[in-house]
Amino acid sequence: MIFALLILITSVSAFGQYAVILLYHRFGDERYPSTSVPLELFRQQMTYLQQNGYKVIPLEELLDLLEKGSPIPPKTVVITVDDGYKSTMKAYEVLKEFGYPFTVFLYMEAVGRYPDFLSYEDIEVLKRYGKVTFGNHSYSHEAFGLSEDTEAFLEDLEKSERRFKEIFGEKPLFYAFPYGYYNRELIEVLKKRGYKALFTQDPGSVGRYTDRFLIPRVAVVGTLATMESFSERLGWEPLPVQERFPREGFLEENPPKEIGVRLLSGKNYTKCAVYVSEQGWKWAKKEGDKVYATGFEEFKRKWNRLGVRCKNKKTGALAYHFWMVVK
Repeated sequence: MIFALLILITSVSAFGQYAVILLYHRFGDERYPSTSVPLELFRQQMTYLQQNGYKVIPLEELLDLLEKGSPIPPKTVVITVDDGYKSTMKAYEVLKEFGYPFTVFLYMEAVGRYPDFLSYEDIEVLKRYGKVTFGNHSYSHEAFGLSEDTEAFLEDLEKSERRFKEIFGEKPLFYAFPYGYYNRELIEVLKKRGYKALFTQDPGSVGRYTDRFLIPRVAVVGTLATMESFSERLGWEPLPVQERFPREGFLEENPPKEIGVRLLSGKNYTKCAVYVSEQGWKWAKKEGDKVYATGFEEFKRKWNRLGVRCKNKKTGALAYHFWMVVK
């Protein structure tokens, strides 16, 4: 598998080919500032994409490029919305003006039932637009990724799929993890159920070597919704990673002896650092393709996001790779 990936990436310039998947939740909802983006700011962001040469493509088109190992065009963006709140219709009006496609991951228990979520009529409006696709975001929106109870997850998954099929007449192909929490066991369950791609809330961009079952997205919410943050993160490159340690999911030792990654081409990167949510950034050691740090304190939180950041020598851009572990 690693050799196949190396064949695909034949030059340093290939590392710069990437897409950014934007993740939104609520729009213009002052009740929930930590998960909402002001509507006027959202319009500014869409205008920024248009005026700066970004191409907003459907999620399926990006996945097709990944599956074929095709180059990702420069300045490619995908827009996603999680949960299916009623305020999605406000975003739809803006996105329709720009002609942008987008994907909505639905909290299946809530849509069509709870007043703060999309109604069946709303969903019909979105379907008629012709540029909206829908994905699964679980039935009950529980934090399944923090639990080892795969039976409860499977039961929820089956309920969400039944409801999805009732509304859309087909099985969902994409799944976004509730709260962005995941583990290896859940990933395997979803693979066996035939899902084409799985989506996290790990920040970062998407390269053609990105694992389709751990796709990162850039959350545009709360303090991360500013234009400064928005434009900065559009410039984050994906770090070409062939191995993470420790692996995603449940920790085998706490703290890990080493935290880091093995790169596909370590010679192209410099000034690397390693990140742990509750402990911050630490400068990394680099040995060939291996980038890592040691000397971490015991993890206290139930889960932590780990990450590695390096500077691309060729482009001068910062490249990131994040994943999560559970205590």
